Amino acid sequence: MQVDNLKYSILDKLISVDDKGLLEKINNLIGDIDLEETPIKVSDSQKQMLINSEQDILNKNLISDEDVNEEEEQWLKE
Repeated sequence: MQVDNLKYSILDKLISVDDKGLLEKINNLIGDIDLEETPIKVSDSQKQMLINSEQDILNKNLISDEDVNEEEEQWLKE
């Protein structure tokens, strides 16, 4: 399994955990991560995607949550 796929798989499983005790144990195991101090590595394509997203926001090229949901419903019906 590729590293990215493994990360996403772990995140999907972690998000589904409802047991507070288990989450606390996981948190103790990995320790407190200070996101302000932890550099985040992004690929060139991810950087470009972030730049494009920022430009979309500045140019008000946005879509509302309601419109996205409506488009999704239409897409699912097809």
